[in-house]
Amino acid sequence: MQLAPMRFTRIEGTTVSVSVTSAEEAKAALKELRHKKRELKFLRGALLKQKRAMRPRRAARKAKPKSGFGVFLDDMRWGLSAMVEQATGSSPPARRRTPAEIDREIKRTDEVLHNIEGCILQLEGKLLTRG
Repeated sequence: MQLAPMRFTRIEGTTVSVSVTSAEEAKAALKELRHKKRELKFLRGALLKQKRAMRPRRAARKAKPKSGFGVFLDDMRWGLSAMVEQATGSSPPARRRTPAEIDREIKRTDEVLHNIEGCILQLEGKLLTRG
């Protein structure tokens, strides 16, 4: 996922730093930080959704045995999908992330969000005292 570019804020690893020289720049940096926070919350939600999708589901009821006609239709669908897949030349699917990798990414995102909130509080405090 491509995140928006930033003018006043720099994120290196989980460290967030802001460099401003005026009150106007501080206001723009606040807006930038809030936008970045919203982006990261969206990314975190997507990661949680991926993790939730990896959980095993409850076993479904056993399907009724198919009739001869049902088996015939399944075979036809399989044959058509094999021909279409061969004609399109689809590439093999990308490697799926493991739950541990997703957990690490969520933890890293949480840490960045926490640091962004700290920067927002510092900037707001400076604006209140000086502006």
